[in-house]
Amino acid sequence: MRMISGLCFVFLAVAVSSADEHLLNTNDVKVAKAVEAMAVSEGAEKKSEAAEAVEAAETVRLAALGKQGKKETDADPWDTFYPPADTKYDWIQLTSGEWLKGDFKVLYDYVLEFDSDEMDYQEFDLDDVKRMRTRSMKTLLVAGEENRRDTEILRGVLEIDGDKFILRRGEHEIEVPRLNVISIADGRQRERDYWSGMVSLGVNARGGNTETTDTSVMANVKRRTARSRFGADYLANYSNTGEKETANNQRLNGNFDRFLTSKFFWQILSGEYYRDPFSNIDGQYSLSTGIGYDIIHSSKTDWSLGSGVGYQKQEFVSVELGEDDSSDSPFLTFSTHFDHEVTGNLDFLYDYSLRWLNADNGQYTHHMLTKLSFDLISDLDLDVSFIWDRTEKPQADKDGNTPEQDDYQIVVSLAYDF
Repeated sequence: MRMISGLCFVFLAVAVSSADEHLLNTNDVKVAKAVEAMAVSEGAEKKSEAAEAVEAAETVRLAALGKQGKKETDADPWDTFYPPADTKYDWIQLTSGEWLKGDFKVLYDYVLEFDSDEMDYQEFDLDDVKRMRTRSMKTLLVAGEENRRDTEILRGVLEIDGDKFILRRGEHEIEVPRLNVISIADGRQRERDYWSGMVSLGVNARGGNTETTDTSVMANVKRRTARSRFGADYLANYSNTGEKETANNQRLNGNFDRFLTSKFFWQILSGEYYRDPFSNIDGQYSLSTGIGYDIIHSSKTDWSLGSGVGYQKQEFVSVELGEDDSSDSPFLTFSTHFDHEVTGNLDFLYDYSLRWLNADNGQYTHHMLTKLSFDLISDLDLDVSFIWDRTEKPQADKDGNTPEQDDYQIVVSLAYDF
């Protein structure tokens, strides 16, 4: 049933009508021409960076000319200030009235990422951004009217003015309500602008009567465009006491999602590799597909649910006499992701996934990660993580020893965002 639902959403996304009736408060002729000029086609030929820069600069110049001669009535001079036309900086104004220049990176989950020469990488809640103007092309994933499922990718020089998102390309202009904007990504179509990531390292070493070393490594990378996102996560733990190894497990997973509406997304493909010899798992491989839904999608809180179907193959380190050393199973999966900004310097993350499999593959498996992330300086964070893994029916080894059902771990680490 879930697969059928996912295919229905894909069909709806492909069969949508154009967004020309839902984006502007001007006449239909202007809307149609503007949408045609800015609509992004996946197979369209890309312009050179030089040609893109020239077109963006001309669009900014025309917008600046349009500002001249307009009568300003706001008493605050910073509200009447308009950054000069240039090809070097993007500009944002916060609700406090402050202006910043630098590089706009991306807008996801109502959080705007901005890189300033003096202030370095910064994240701002969209609610805290009053105005913005970009110097280059951006791509917007735009939703249609409320209760409609149509979306459109538009591309142009972007200006934010209060609740209005104004997209321009040459003499064309489109005004998009803030609530209709799902995401914004770099429109220069340079591959390096789509990527970001994080790596963290935790080490605990003791000497003297007892020599122990515990090492934990976490990393993730993301590639985000206005229409889709790719993410990969890696988690590894190593422990030894003297010359004896006491822990050695690794988990690598990745997924590719495509937005269908402002709430629904299709997880086209998700894959995972897991290894934990101390749980008698020499290698575990899985592939799945499914759909997801954003319950809360705000500047401070992101909560989504997902479900799907997949297939898993598992190889054991050793088994009892007469038992197979590997097994496979189809599975159903459920997951949830909750990310909340507690304060300006503290974030809380909760990730949980559950699989239903056959008895040879553990019957039920659970994986949970909770994390508190404290901002330190610049791109450096202090993370405190709690990790829980459970297998309902672990596989006994050749000596008849059955691993424990539950594994717990607390990790304190330093994380670097890039």
